[in-house]
Amino acid sequence: MIKQLRSWWKDTEIPNLIGRKKVDFSIFRDGTHIPVEFHPDFLEANQGQQPNLGEGIKVKLIYGDRNYEANIFKIDQVSTGREALQLRYNGNQTLKDLLTETFKHSYSYIMQERTNQLADDAKRPQVVVPEDQAEYIDFFATGVPFEYRLEFITYKPKPNVWWVNQGTTIQAEKEAGILWAPLLNTQGRKLYHWETMKEVKEGDIILHYSNKAIRYVSQVTDAAVEAPKPGSMANTGWQEEGRLVRTNYVELIPSIALQQFNQQIMQLNITQGPLHTGGGVNQGYLFRFSRKGLRVLQSLTAEVNWPDFTILEQDEAASSMESLREVIPILPPSDSSIPTFLHQIQSHIRRQGFFFPEHLIENFYLSLKAKPFVILAGISGTGKTRLVKLFAEALGATRVNGRYTLIPVRPDWSDPADLLGYKDLSGRFQPGPITKVLVDARQPENCHKPYFICLDEMNLARVEHYFSDMLSVLETQEWREGQIQTQALIAPTLLDTPEDRGTYGGLGIPENVFLIGTVNMDETTHPFSKKVLDRANTLEFNYINLQQYPQETEQEAEELADLTELNHLFVRSDYLQLVDAYDTHQELVVRTTDRLVQINTLLEDIHAHVGFRVRDAICFYMVYNDRYGLMDEEEAFDWQLLQKILPRIQGSHSSVRRVLLNLMEVAIGNDTGITVKVDDLMEDASSLYMKWAAGQTTPAAKHPQSARKLAYMLRRLEEDGFTSFWLS
Repeated sequence: MIKQLRSWWKDTEIPNLIGRKKVDFSIFRDGTHIPVEFHPDFLEANQGQQPNLGEGIKVKLIYGDRNYEANIFKIDQVSTGREALQLRYNGNQTLKDLLTETFKHSYSYIMQERTNQLADDAKRPQVVVPEDQAEYIDFFATGVPFEYRLEFITYKPKPNVWWVNQGTTIQAEKEAGILWAPLLNTQGRKLYHWETMKEVKEGDIILHYSNKAIRYVSQVTDAAVEAPKPGSMANTGWQEEGRLVRTNYVELIPSIALQQFNQQIMQLNITQGPLHTGGGVNQGYLFRFSRKGLRVLQSLTAEVNWPDFTILEQDEAASSMESLREVIPILPPSDSSIPTFLHQIQSHIRRQGFFFPEHLIENFYLSLKAKPFVILAGISGTGKTRLVKLFAEALGATRVNGRYTLIPVRPDWSDPADLLGYKDLSGRFQPGPITKVLVDARQPENCHKPYFICLDEMNLARVEHYFSDMLSVLETQEWREGQIQTQALIAPTLLDTPEDRGTYGGLGIPENVFLIGTVNMDETTHPFSKKVLDRANTLEFNYINLQQYPQETEQEAEELADLTELNHLFVRSDYLQLVDAYDTHQELVVRTTDRLVQINTLLEDIHAHVGFRVRDAICFYMVYNDRYGLMDEEEAFDWQLLQKILPRIQGSHSSVRRVLLNLMEVAIGNDTGITVKVDDLMEDASSLYMKWAAGQTTPAAKHPQSARKLAYMLRRLEEDGFTSFWLS
């Protein structure tokens, strides 16, 4: 059994081990505090004997063939209201000298950090040696009370791994066998990605990134020295004074494209590492990497000629602690596996007797990836609620395990309390239906499992009223330590009891929770505002084929097995801001944005143009589609035009008619040679958007889904004098 508390640790399987203490500043000064959880271990080693309160007993510490005296005291720890044990040897300078010399790495690190704190003239937390550099003292029982044998676990330096971004200078630096970075920028300031040069030491490993790929790896032969700018870099705008590192370059064949590894490396949460939260590369020169990161990179690129100096042994736990402390990252599935998983989901849905239009499952998935809030609209009985249930079920989220929740919306809901909860007359918080799910989803044992919430008939009440807090908090998503977190839905200060504050205080929307609303549009429901539409993809279920029947093959019956093991990263967003996706998909982002600029010009006429939020969501959708290879680009943009742009349009003015006609031309495409006439749309316009079994094999329009909807909207405007996306 493993026991761990702060800087103490014990494995009961190690014979006679009383406890293992991580070396900290107190070890060099006067001794160590023994946590109350380890008192029984020392009591057993002392054969049931212990000091009286306020007194001490001499102990013998044995290291090698030498003995050192110390004392063990029992004190009244007033601050915690309990007794405490302390091992003290502040008067034994010989022992302190031994510890200082033995643990010189920890001593040097701690003293340097304490010096830095004084220089900063600010109160800082106690210095903690990083886990990958930590040293330890093991205390063993000898069979004699108050006599302990010591064993020391010291730090053995391992090569650090670095990442350097090199652009036009890479060939010059490679030929010279160097890295070089200025001391200061043009404003006279230090930059951390240049200051890292000071930390590079002989034997370290450097990954060289240039033009969207890792192209070289090198081993450092000489640590950094101050040196003027090399002549090969004379044309750069950098300052003349800098630091130079000498290193031996080895070309990697083949080079390793960023998209081969960025998602997996991103999950390692490397502090001040080269990748930002969207998987793109940070601007700068020299960044920290990690040994684990290098091993992950090598595991993904077995075909690369990695030189021998990069093949690291598995980091031995200078103590077995290291392997226990190491957090195994939760990795997303590879991009190439996504189409297979979606096919398996479709197979599961077909086995239940439900069929949806081509690419609807892919569209639903991409919509959830772009934003964890999706609206399913359409006539009653088309399977909107069933789609959510079956999709969730395929991923192992069911009503039984609490990871799929159906919340029927009531017409009388008027504020967020109906969904989130309220305080009763006694001051106790009564959680609403969605709060219960959020609390369960954020539990440590559940935080990597996907949770799905289906708000059924969500527009029976005004969404902007009861759902307003959820909409606002969704907009506060940000990256914190590699996870998506939001502001709190329920502030601790609004809760009266400690139990409520502990359970509900600070509750946000966990990154493993996905919200789907189903809506019907009739006289009993409320329309959506642009505030809601901007925050969701709207999938429409109005076109169905009734002549479809259950079918199943033996292969499909066995395909579902691995899906329930998928973690929430299968659905969770990888991008929150456009900058997260821009580095790796710049051309696609620019191309998509150019299309939206053209469309915005048309929409400005009726004040229906979109802002940055919609632009980013559409770009994310397009990027995911490109990464996973699910649809061609035109088809993906067709879905986004239908789901993010057209729902914003309604009215009766001639300007609405003009905008719809202009959008129809966009949907048809400029290269088709088709002229749009309203009279033609009043008849049969199916050639624009239908696929035929024989003869014409593809629709005439570039974006047939949008063309179909635009034809209906124009027809309704001509017949009724008013049109809307929501009227079919």
